[in-house]
Amino acid sequence: MARILVVGSGDVGGNLARNLAAKQHEVFGLRRSKKPVGDGVKTISADVADMETLIGQIPENLDYVVYSVASPDFSEEGYETFYVQGLTHILALLTQQHAKPKRVFFVSSTSVYPHHDGGWIDESVEAEPTAFAGKKMLQAEVKLHESGFPNTVVRFSGIYGPGRTRLISQALHGSHCDPEPPLWTNRIHRDDCVGVLEFLIDKAEAGDALDEMYIGSDPAPAPLFDVLEWIKDRVGEVDPDHDIPEAARRGNKRLSSKRLQDLGYVFKYPTYEDGYEVILTDMGY
Repeated sequence: MARILVVGSGDVGGNLARNLAAKQHEVFGLRRSKKPVGDGVKTISADVADMETLIGQIPENLDYVVYSVASPDFSEEGYETFYVQGLTHILALLTQQHAKPKRVFFVSSTSVYPHHDGGWIDESVEAEPTAFAGKKMLQAEVKLHESGFPNTVVRFSGIYGPGRTRLISQALHGSHCDPEPPLWTNRIHRDDCVGVLEFLIDKAEAGDALDEMYIGSDPAPAPLFDVLEWIKDRVGEVDPDHDIPEAARRGNKRLSSKRLQDLGYVFKYPTYEDGYEVILTDMGY
């Protein structure tokens, strides 16, 4: 069994850590709070933004490191601190240890693709972010690629799931966008984020070759109009329609996860209908 450190043991990282521990891996979950990550996971309380809290806390002889931190602030400073600097701190400590992990995984974002033409995006498309979020994510990716450690970046699209119900709330309050031209959206269920990372670690443990980058997004991009109207029809009684003010600022692209699927990953929730049906049922609709 492998020794695995999950840096950032919140919604995605915490569930990943618990799943890996259930497979009898030796798992360490690093988080800012002292709250235990869960059964079988050895909790490390430290802050990636504060190097002093990390010194002496990184376990030795790690096989895998998963960096799955979420910035508490949607700001350039927050992204610089928790993605770029935080990852740099972890990589520096691994280097000081002369660590030789089999692979370091970094949870990134498809915000690195600023495209608005509705076209298909796969891993061959160059990332040219224009906003701070994508720029900082790409900086962190470069830090990892330059670290000398075997590494894989997973760029997730919009994550939804338990507690991540913003689009449902918009639909309930009558949010509306024009059906034409289509405004393409992409998403991935939280459980599939966990599933993808667990799958890649399993593949690495089996000795399979991994690419340095994967797009993690469900196989069925959909126009925002379709998603909102489906949720409204599913719920039944919602507020009168009104335009979504931020709709014009959204990205408009279709993300391909074919590379991930060709490797063998099967999505638990391959369409928005599959995922939102479960969430809405759990919410009592």
